[in-house]
Amino acid sequence: MTRRRITIKDVSALAGVSVSTVSRVLNASGPISEETRKVVMQAASDLKYQPNPLARGLVKNQLGGVGVLIPWLGGPYFCSFLEGVQDVVRDTPFRMVISSEQAVKEKEAEALAYLLENDADGVIYYGDSLRPEDIAEINPLGKPVVLLGQPVTDSYPCVAIDDEVGAFLATRYLIDNGHRQIAHLTGDAQQHVTASRLSGYRRALDQAGIPFDPHLIVHADYSEQGGYRGLQHLLGRAVDFTALFCGNDQMAIGAYQALREFNKQIPEDVSVVGFDNISFAQYMHPPLTTVQVPIRSMGRVAAQILIGNIEGQEVFPAPLEAELIIRRSVLRR
Repeated sequence: MTRRRITIKDVSALAGVSVSTVSRVLNASGPISEETRKVVMQAASDLKYQPNPLARGLVKNQLGGVGVLIPWLGGPYFCSFLEGVQDVVRDTPFRMVISSEQAVKEKEAEALAYLLENDADGVIYYGDSLRPEDIAEINPLGKPVVLLGQPVTDSYPCVAIDDEVGAFLATRYLIDNGHRQIAHLTGDAQQHVTASRLSGYRRALDQAGIPFDPHLIVHADYSEQGGYRGLQHLLGRAVDFTALFCGNDQMAIGAYQALREFNKQIPEDVSVVGFDNISFAQYMHPPLTTVQVPIRSMGRVAAQILIGNIEGQEVFPAPLEAELIIRRSVLRR
């Protein structure tokens, strides 16, 4: 039977200190008390811990790892994103190493620490459970990290689309088509993307002189099931609305089903706009009007920046522009 390799996480657990503290001790990369250093070194000795040679002894541009940490592996959105990363990585000497931890902060912290210690010369992190200050603590060696899904920061390069502008365009399009009772189906209120898209929705209402109604907002999760359950909840409130702005296209797929189960026709009874323009959107019935997110291109850009950073370049990209793709899911009233 093959013995499991001891990792930095095992040393952390035995020593009773954080993974980042263990990393600083083993790499002599930060201020550590002598007492803590002794505890960590004793734990490493007791466990017979040996650093992964791929992480410590790689020759530049040979067998290097490009880590990718995303919240979910399923669904067309992140599949397109990973395809974009792979478009770039396949033409380099690097390998792509993927991890997914369901947007749970503690799990994502462990996954990021593992990637940086074992396989990755740098990491593309798509999510907002870990903020730049968290990443800095996990990454005491300062390996390159590229962010997506977070506010633009000076700490790390961030590949982003202007979610607030995209949501404004979607909501304004519904307003321009005569709708004033516009519901918004969105995600976790704590997520940056949710706050940005809600802000764009509210800005469009405000500019049109339409009062904001919190009863027209439903928080779910960014999945088909989330959209389905969220719309069932909204329809169960018996509030009036003639249009629906969904936080992403996967939610819109679920919302379509819920609307039909309540005998609502699209767009005759309820007009619908999504966000992302995933490949399925054009094949929905009716085809979905949505905000274009160049997700595959974002994967390519993130990979190009990360590999450039690994090789000593420093690039901070500008936000990408949002664009409304008009199809047949909106009726002019």
